[in-house]
Amino acid sequence: METHPQSVLQQLAAYPGADEPFLSIYLDWVPDGNGKRPALRILEDELAVIAERMAGDAAYRDGFEADRERIMTYLNREAPKDARGIMIFACHDQGVWATLPIQAPVETAIVVARYPHIFQLARLIDDHEACALVLAEGQEARIFVLGLDYAEQIAETEAAEKIKRFDQGGQAQMLFQRRTDNLIKAHMKDMAAQLEKIIDRYDIKHVIIAGNDSIKGTVLAALTAPITDRLIDYIHLERNSSMKAILETVEPMLDEAERRQEADMLAALEEQATAIGGLGALGVTDTALALSKGQVQTLMMLQSFNGNGGECVNCGMLRPGQRAACPYDGAEMRPVELREAFALRAAQQSADIQIVAASDYLAAHEDVGALLRYRDEPQAKAVAG
Repeated sequence: METHPQSVLQQLAAYPGADEPFLSIYLDWVPDGNGKRPALRILEDELAVIAERMAGDAAYRDGFEADRERIMTYLNREAPKDARGIMIFACHDQGVWATLPIQAPVETAIVVARYPHIFQLARLIDDHEACALVLAEGQEARIFVLGLDYAEQIAETEAAEKIKRFDQGGQAQMLFQRRTDNLIKAHMKDMAAQLEKIIDRYDIKHVIIAGNDSIKGTVLAALTAPITDRLIDYIHLERNSSMKAILETVEPMLDEAERRQEADMLAALEEQATAIGGLGALGVTDTALALSKGQVQTLMMLQSFNGNGGECVNCGMLRPGQRAACPYDGAEMRPVELREAFALRAAQQSADIQIVAASDYLAAHEDVGALLRYRDEPQAKAVAG
C-alpha cells in the first residue's frame, strides 16, 4: 500500500469491508521526559485485551496474531525515531498493511473493526495541507516543502553570476547597481518557475516567502498567478534557519490559514442551506441521505461529532439511529459509528472532508453538514415521507 497520506486514505476508502478484524492504530509517538513512548505501552496493553477477547475465535485469531507481531516489530525496529505521530492500518487476512509516520501530533487510539477508521487520518490531512516555503535571497533561494509526512528542502536556485559589493560612487555605481538588479530579477523569475513546478508536483495549497525587505518588491513582482493565489505572507527568517525554527514559525501561520478556510466553507454552507433550492444539507439525517446518494462535494463535521447509525448491507443506505431494516429495500441495517461511516463514504466519493475545530453554526445543526454537487428534492421528500 502507498505511504502518502492522501493515497492511503483513498485506498482505505476502497476497502470493501469484511468480517476479518481490521486494525486502525493511531499513536502519539513523542517520547516523555524519560525517553519512553507512553503510546507504545498503551498499544501493547490494548492488543493484549483484544487477543484475549479473540482467543476462542479460531477463524480470525491467527490473522490477528500475525498483524500484532508485525505491528510490534515495525514499532520496535523500523519506526522513525523523529516522527511525532504514527498511523498503522492492518488486516492480515485481506492483505492490508500501511504505516504512516508523520510530522504532526496524533491522538492515540486503537480500534479493531470490520472496516478502517479514517476520521483522524482525514482530520490530519485537512489540517496539514502541503506548504512550500521559500528562503529567498538575491544570490540564492532554497525551497522547502512542508507536509503531513515530510518536511525537507526540495530545490535550490542561484543567480547566473556571483553578486558582489561595489563601493565606488557615481556613474559606475549606478551601472553596477542596475546590473545587480537585473541579475536578481532574472534569478527570482527562475525561482518562481521552479516553485510553480513544485506546486504542481506536490499539490501545494499554501506558499510562504521568507526574505529581506530590500528584495521584497522584486520577489513579489516575479511571482506567477498559481503562486500568488496560494501566498499566505512574506516574512523574515534567518538564511540558515533550522528545520525546527522553520516549523515553529510556519505552523501558526498555517493553522490560521486553515481556520480562515474553514470560515469560508462554513459561510458557503450557511448560504446554500438557507437559499431556496440551495446546494446545502444540514444535520445528521440530511447529510446521511446526501452521502447515500453520492451528492456530497464537501463534508463538514465538527471534531466532536459522534453518533450511532446503520448502513444497509445491500444498497449501502446510511441512516442515523438504530433501525432493523433499510427503508429502501428492507435489507438488514448493520450498526456503524456515524463519523467514521460519513468520513469513509465521503472519501469513497472523492468528496472534500473538512473537520472543523469549533463552529456555533454546525453545533446548532447536530455538528454536521455538507455542500452538495446537485440537489434531488423529489427523492429527498419521498424518503422523508
